[in-house]
Amino acid sequence: MENNISLYRAISLTKEAHPNNNALLFMGKYLTYRELVDKIDSFASGLNSLLENKEKVITMALPNVFEAIISFYAVNKLGIISHMVHPITPVMQMRKFMKSTNSKTLIVLDTFFDYYKDLLDDDVRLVLVTPVDNFGFIKKVGYRLINKKKLANITYGKNVIGFRTLYNTANVQEVIKDSRASSTYLHSGGTSGEPKTIELSDYAINYLASRASFIMDREDFTNKHMLGVLPMFHGFGLCMGIHSILRFGGVVTLMPKFNADETVKLIKKNKVNYIIGVPSLFEALLKHPEFSNPDIKHLEQAFVGGDYVAVDLKKRFDQAMDKVGSTARLLEGYGLTEVVTVCSVNTIKDHNQSSVGKPLPGIDMAILDMETKEILPANKDGIIAVSGPTMMNGYLNDEQATTASIIEISNKKWLLTGDLGFIDETGYVHFKQRQKRIIKVSGIPVLPAEIENLLMSFEAVAEVAAIGVPDENKGNMVKLFIVWNDKSQRIDESKLKDIIKTNLGLYAVPKEIVYLDKLPKTEIGKINVLALEKM
Repeated sequence: MENNISLYRAISLTKEAHPNNNALLFMGKYLTYRELVDKIDSFASGLNSLLENKEKVITMALPNVFEAIISFYAVNKLGIISHMVHPITPVMQMRKFMKSTNSKTLIVLDTFFDYYKDLLDDDVRLVLVTPVDNFGFIKKVGYRLINKKKLANITYGKNVIGFRTLYNTANVQEVIKDSRASSTYLHSGGTSGEPKTIELSDYAINYLASRASFIMDREDFTNKHMLGVLPMFHGFGLCMGIHSILRFGGVVTLMPKFNADETVKLIKKNKVNYIIGVPSLFEALLKHPEFSNPDIKHLEQAFVGGDYVAVDLKKRFDQAMDKVGSTARLLEGYGLTEVVTVCSVNTIKDHNQSSVGKPLPGIDMAILDMETKEILPANKDGIIAVSGPTMMNGYLNDEQATTASIIEISNKKWLLTGDLGFIDETGYVHFKQRQKRIIKVSGIPVLPAEIENLLMSFEAVAEVAAIGVPDENKGNMVKLFIVWNDKSQRIDESKLKDIIKTNLGLYAVPKEIVYLDKLPKTEIGKINVLALEKM
């Protein structure tokens, strides 16, 4: 599979091979590959006329709707950098993001006009998406009625343009760029620090997407549906949830926001065969009463990552699949946006459920000594490092951070992930902890993930998170947050501390335990450590 091409060209090749295959499904409506690429070409033509070759970066802040896919590939066709941002980014933060990327056009839902209209004062152009434009009269009328107040203040003009008005039948030629040049800007998670803007190339994204057949042990994805719920402003969602499936001729079932009821219905109708997601998504599915329905067997594979994953979650999911006659397993992978996303993963053929799998073909992983940065032998803890063609070009406008993250060992570039782990003698990678989350209690390192994994093995515990808090005598202590499945089964606090002390030692015993109805999450469902630290 050719990777030295644009993202636009990659799915255009799919269209040439399978023009009548379904490509996207949204709210019950399909788009074939021919229809999808025709819309991309049409929008690219109109956008090109609007911009008059004056812009190098366009910002998109959209949920997973048809127009999000269309605009992303159209921008790529024009050789313009796609700057992907969360749809409800605060205005001040959006202003900062657009200034740092030198972007003057923002594509958003029309219902967000009032939210972002102050950006017009900065001479920013708003392109407004109406997500039901591809649907019939009834859905369009219903949308306008439901969102009447949000749409009331929109006045279209020079700097406020309707997405649909840019469709233009006059085709524009693809702008050919170096496939290794930066083409996509994504922001790091920002769950434990200030987000950075990560520069990724078409080659890096294509390379990882081409590994989908290896990961899923399938070459023909015709009529196989991937749940496209992870957002496009996240590398996991963009590359593995959308681009990889479109490269292989499958169907992306778009879902702007995760809904367990709707997901279960789609699985039962054989319109979701694969799911990639964060742990909270799979916890929600397991709690759904219909997830034990025999038709859930249509679910063929499931992959989890992006956050700490409890061993118990994988065990419970696998047991649920056995009950409905599915061979699917909840397979954990590991990755980060700096290498697009996944770099190691368990597969159906080759998995160790206590690990995050083996490195993908063409990707090298190593464990480095935290001080000397020398490569360590098997089963030794250190910093996880990654090398390969999916590596970012760097952090935008931050040479210092780029230099600190990418080092050279024996003429090979390695990305320092900032995560702690080891590689065993059989080649499986074991993730232990985000390095920045390690808690030093009286100088002794305590791993929050070990505490969380221990407590998640108890049925009474629904969610748990451990963080470090300052302590005058010990430097830091553990603070624990717990959500109970059933408050009547709540474990006594003194007993909880005894369990932790017995299994993990005195230093892991929390100074404080806080009970919550739910843990704060980021926009993609990760536990928001920063929010917990402010409590």
